[in-house]
Amino acid sequence: MSKARPFVDTLRDIEAGGLLDELTETQHSLIDAIRLTGKGGELTIKLTYKPDGGGQMTVKADVKSKEPVLSRGTSLFFLTPEGNITRRDPRQQEIPLRSVGEDLPPETMRQVSQ
Repeated sequence: MSKARPFVDTLRDIEAGGLLDELTETQHSLIDAIRLTGKGGELTIKLTYKPDGGGQMTVKADVKSKEPVLSRGTSLFFLTPEGNITRRDPRQQEIPLRSVGEDLPPETMRQVSQ
């Protein structure tokens, strides 16, 4: 029985080394996403072998990565009587705002000690 060629040697030859370059970049990006999110991910390598006649074989590689994503926040909205949504509660009374101007005499302003 002949000695089997190491699998890593075949990987090195696929796409003239391009597959290993892609795997390196994909793994690096995946690890960054895992570190950022604290969640797990996946890296899948699929090799498809097909006889090509005359003692030849084609090997096609497919690399997929499932990177974790950060959870998105939610926004709270209120429903209006018309069926729209708004950030302001339509049932809550609106308080008119007024600014305290610099034109007030100093005796009407209170000082707060720290």
